[in-house]
This record gives sequence, C-alpha cells and structure tokens, in this order.
Amino acid sequence: MDTMEDAVMDDEKKPFDAENPGNEDDTQPDPDEELIMQANNGRVWIVKIPRHLMEQWCAIDEEGIQLATIRVYQKAFSASGKQPRIILTLPKGPDGQPGDEYEMDMVNDTVENQFVIAEREKEPGTGSRARTTILTGRVKHECSLRPQLSDKYRQRLKQRVMAANQPRRTIKRIEDEHPGDRGSINRLTSGVTNTGGFSDLIKPKAKPTKGQFERMARMPRNQLLDLLFGLFREREHWSVKNLRERTQQPEAFLKEVLGEIAFMHRSGEHNGTWELMANFKGDGVCC
Repeated sequence: MDTMEDAVMDDEKKPFDAENPGNEDDTQPDPDEELIMQANNGRVWIVKIPRHLMEQWCAIDEEGIQLATIRVYQKAFSASGKQPRIILTLPKGPDGQPGDEYEMDMVNDTVENQFVIAEREKEPGTGSRARTTILTGRVKHECSLRPQLSDKYRQRLKQRVMAANQPRRTIKRIEDEHPGDRGSINRLTSGVTNTGGFSDLIKPKAKPTKGQFERMARMPRNQLLDLLFGLFREREHWSVKNLRERTQQPEAFLKEVLGEIAFMHRSGEHNGTWELMANFKGDGVCC
C-alpha cells in the first residue's frame, strides 16, 4: 500500500508538460492583474453589420476617413414598430452617386450582464504576458443593420444571385479537346471505336457509401438572406425543396433563416409553401 501511495504522490508532483520542456511558459500561471474600472460607465451598442460592409470598412487604412452618417428620427417608427428610427448612410462613392442606406433595427434595447473589455501589453515587444485590462463600457443595446433596397443595392443582389447560380460544370466540345482529329470523332459516332480516348471529359461522380449522405456547407447568414430576397422577387411562393435546390443549403439551417423573413402557408391554395412577410415587401424593403 505504501508503494502505491508514493507512486500516486510522485505523479502529482510531475509538471503537466514534462515531456515538452520548450513550452514552459504555458505551464506558468497567468499574471495576477487588476481590472481597471475607472471608465466603466460608458454605454456600448453592439451592432451586427452585413459582411460586405465590414469588408469595405476594413479595407480603409487611413485616418480621418468618414465611414458613415447616423441620423436619429425620434418621432418616427422603425420597421419593427419601435422608436426612434435610426438610419445609417454611407458617403458618396467615387462616381458621385449617393451611398447605400441602412436601417438600424433594435433587437434588444435592454442588454444585461454584457461588458466590453480592452486589453493591451504592458511592455510591448518584450514577450511579457503582463497585460493592462480595462473595463471600457457596458453593453446597453443590441442592434442589426438592415440594408434599404435601393436600385444600387438591388443590382448588387442581382450580381450575387447570378454568381451563386453559375453552373459548377461546363460543357466541353470534342472538337476543342481533340482539334483536327475528325477521324476519331467519326469512328466514335459510327460505333467503330469505344469512348476510351474521351474518358477524361466527364468523370462520373463517386456515389457515397451506404449510410452516408452529401453534406451542404452553410453560407454566411447575411449572404443567404440576400439570396432569399432575390428569389422572392422572382416569384411570391416557394417550397422548401425548390429553395434548397436553388440555395444549396442544409434544410434545417434554411428553415431557421426563412423563419426570420417569411411564413409557411398551412392551408389553402398555397399550402406548404413559403411567402415573404408583409413588412419585407414593398418599395425599399423587397419585391
């Protein structure tokens, strides 16, 4: 019994990564730093913005550039029926055309127990793990930016839909693959020779093993919303099967996003089909 207890105690004394002495810093405890709370009264808004807008802003590498203008209309109602109505307008483009407009929808106007923490190195360039941690503010509102469907934005949506609908396979002509070899083509069409020389033109798709199925990768939610708005402009009612074929998205994820902008008919002529919600129809919103 004494031997077993001694062995257990020896194991407890061993460092976690004794076999990797090069990672000694990882085994050291984090520095005991205090959280600076002098400027913790600031109220912060968390805003979810479209991906293309984030990429546009991240591409700016200069100081003093105006990103957008925010206007608050205290007596106006937003699309969700709340006051005030907040509009974000981008600056004019290089061509002098007005910038895109976005409406800020209030998702949660009273956020609890969410904070914004800033952290920076105490001794930059030294490799020290010491950090200065500051509580910069408390999250008060959670919002999302919804684009106003202007002609310019509709054109961008059209380009995205066209890019998404591009076929992954293209047709190859035998004449282009074997220029000048008309004799082989004639023998092929007459049945004199087999298609061995053309086996590289179309490769059969490997069938999945029994019990497996082809998985579809999720696209970003905002891109799927743009694609769905474009499809609902084509026609008013869609079945899940047809939407799944056009979007190439997993059915569960597709229904989850659909539930944010559309509803399914439970009876009547269009039973089982999805239709866009009324607040997403009309000028400036959709269809």
